[in-house]
Amino acid sequence: MLGMNLHPKQAAVLRDLFPGVGKKSRVSLRKANEIGGTRTIIAAAVLYAIDILNAEVISTAGKWLQVQTQLIPALKRFQHLFPEWDFLDSGIKIGGIDRHIGFSTNSGFAQGFHRTEGRPLVAIIDEAGLVEPGIFADMEDRCSPDYFLCGGAPMDPAGQFYDIETKTARHYTHHHISQMDCLKSDGWWIDIRDIERKIEKYGREHPFIQSNIFGEFAAKVENGLLSLKEFNASIESPPQHYPGVDNRHLFVDVGVNNLAAMRHGNKVWIEKRWVDDSIVGVCGEIIRIASRLKTNLGLRAEEISIDGSGDYGKQVGDELAKMGWQVNRFYGQARDVNDQDYGNRISEAWLGGCALIKRGDIIIPDDDNFRAQCLSRKQRTGAGGKLQVEPKDEYMKRGYESPHEGDAIFGAMQPVRGWQRVNLSGYRKDEPDERGWIERAYDGGDDNVLPAASCL
Repeated sequence: MLGMNLHPKQAAVLRDLFPGVGKKSRVSLRKANEIGGTRTIIAAAVLYAIDILNAEVISTAGKWLQVQTQLIPALKRFQHLFPEWDFLDSGIKIGGIDRHIGFSTNSGFAQGFHRTEGRPLVAIIDEAGLVEPGIFADMEDRCSPDYFLCGGAPMDPAGQFYDIETKTARHYTHHHISQMDCLKSDGWWIDIRDIERKIEKYGREHPFIQSNIFGEFAAKVENGLLSLKEFNASIESPPQHYPGVDNRHLFVDVGVNNLAAMRHGNKVWIEKRWVDDSIVGVCGEIIRIASRLKTNLGLRAEEISIDGSGDYGKQVGDELAKMGWQVNRFYGQARDVNDQDYGNRISEAWLGGCALIKRGDIIIPDDDNFRAQCLSRKQRTGAGGKLQVEPKDEYMKRGYESPHEGDAIFGAMQPVRGWQRVNLSGYRKDEPDERGWIERAYDGGDDNVLPAASCL
């Protein structure tokens, strides 16, 4: 009736969810991303339950957006087949009676839901790796459904979904679908080249790859900055955006591969990626981005920072100064930090930024490169108990690319540092320095010298 060309493994999930008259079910689906879990399996289950079984359906997900932007549109695709049904933005009504209710996991709705006598009840939990145990208890036990389905991409090896797949596995019928089951070469929809590219980029055992491609639980990297669940929880349950007043920061990680990240209040996003091996070309693009953000958000020149480390960073900073743009220069190895618990400024940016993510205080971009870098880079304790992020050269020796996204995004999260200690003595590194203080201020090579715009 729906005209769906179901994958055999998708069809198997639905057969076990609805085993026949008088039979109940508990089904668990451990799946990779992009295998049609929400838009195909769950959408078909909801419509079948209402139309064929005369059932009521309640559904939730680890993120409201999964219900709002995936399931509800998937259901509305078929509203022409059911002209007497009202397809709403949070469910389906027939004759003014709720027959499908989609709700967020923090609404507390499930506990207060009362089934209608004479109608079977279907309960569905999507993105189950992000759902707290209390929601599972409400959906599965208090509501006492006749048919129960939980599924999603596995996160960390912990929590209720993990227990269902391991400790209490015997109480459920289990299904597993990976991207390797859905290849175009076998007549389905996933290109093996996309899979190979991700594996080559991050490594087969990377937590992101294990979950995203293979549908396996992803262990946290030893001494890693974040777990997959912590990162995804930040994406799926972001705080309210507070733009703030005078709370902007554009951070540009410069090189041949350039990336600009923008923070406005408690939200940070990737403004632009671009490739350019010309210093003048890089500077021109930075000015274009800054001018656009000045118009849109009121960004000021003193709210712009670039990674000033190395020869390339110095050349970009110097060229911008020649063009009349005195921007802040960020030196990752500088010891002048805001929080003395960190060993240097790059550690303060990365570790402090991860702390904001864990607390749910920042809105971050849903970017695969950024996610992978947060999951794979490590931290350690340095001299004097100072917290340090794994040095970039060590990180890259482990087979990863330079973390441009992380450097720019975490850099943008930092407060704008429009001031530094200025050496006015005429000496640097115990050697006489004949330059005046203004000239030294323009020189980005000294961590103790202020950017010129803050001196004049």
